[in-house]
Amino acid sequence: MITKKQYQILSFFLTRSLFFGLGITKIFNLSKNDAWISGILGTVLGLIAISFIYFIKKDNPNFSKRLNQGILGMITKIVILLLASFCLHDVILSLTTMTSSFLLPLTPALVIAIAIVITIIYGNYNGVASFSKVAEILLPISLLIFTFKVVSSLIITDYNNFLPFLYGHKLGILKASLVYALLSATPSFLLINIDKVNLTYKQSIMGYLIGSLTIILTLISVNGVLGPTLANILRFPEYMTLKKLRIYNFVENIENILTFTWLFDLIVLGFISAYNIKKIFKMSIPAKIPASITYLIWLCLIMLIGVFVFNKHYYYALDLYNLECYILGSFMFICSIMTLILKLRSKKYSR
Repeated sequence: MITKKQYQILSFFLTRSLFFGLGITKIFNLSKNDAWISGILGTVLGLIAISFIYFIKKDNPNFSKRLNQGILGMITKIVILLLASFCLHDVILSLTTMTSSFLLPLTPALVIAIAIVITIIYGNYNGVASFSKVAEILLPISLLIFTFKVVSSLIITDYNNFLPFLYGHKLGILKASLVYALLSATPSFLLINIDKVNLTYKQSIMGYLIGSLTIILTLISVNGVLGPTLANILRFPEYMTLKKLRIYNFVENIENILTFTWLFDLIVLGFISAYNIKKIFKMSIPAKIPASITYLIWLCLIMLIGVFVFNKHYYYALDLYNLECYILGSFMFICSIMTLILKLRSKKYSR
């Protein structure tokens, strides 16, 4: 069982988790210097999805029990399992690519991936309460580092990079808003499987809104420091923005410390994804088959695919990047329909 505050903190980290790397680049590719406007519009669209999650869990904080209800429950479990697996794969791919490209270029990707998976497994050892406490500890550190990044980037921002407003790519802004909504809201569907948390509507959306605000400020920072052209072509524009930051013009090369906020986001997403995988296997696999072994094998399979298929052959990763929003949109749509049917059917039988 976790507290309401911990739920909001998990929502905060999940909102930010899929933007690292290519997510920011995709938004700049579509909306150019108006990326921050897409962030605002995308937040409104994403808030609709977050409100839907609140509606699904309202009056029934133990919604995961409905996943055992017949064929509909089984299909919903499969969709959540696939979504969790996709998100975990994204965590492994993002962290291994970033670490091997900038931080530890001589370290094999497999070693980095193994370290990530071991951390995620250890974080899930005592269940959701364990990594929720970790997330609670990481939050003030993340906010402190983020505040420093934003303030420092505003000092060196070229405000001409924001001009002209709404010039020639209005359709791109709308597309970017939809991409933003998918990237920010879809991971929160993994919170449906967390029980015994009864929140008000305001509490259920607060983590999302704060997390989304930090992403909008990141878009402003990247655009102001790099400009829309560089932000569009760089693989990790957020990291390149940090390389330009310094303290009083004599403390430089602090970008590796400042990247910890993205590490926190991705690790929390990894925790939540692995928790869903583990819980669904326990709910679905017969008692004669050790669910923990199946869970570990599944995690190892995701890790090996991430390292030897997508990290080793980067053009596969780019293809996945181009399809990511379609995949996330499909997951969100199917999961919404199935959970809504389960809720309405349960209400009908409870009368």
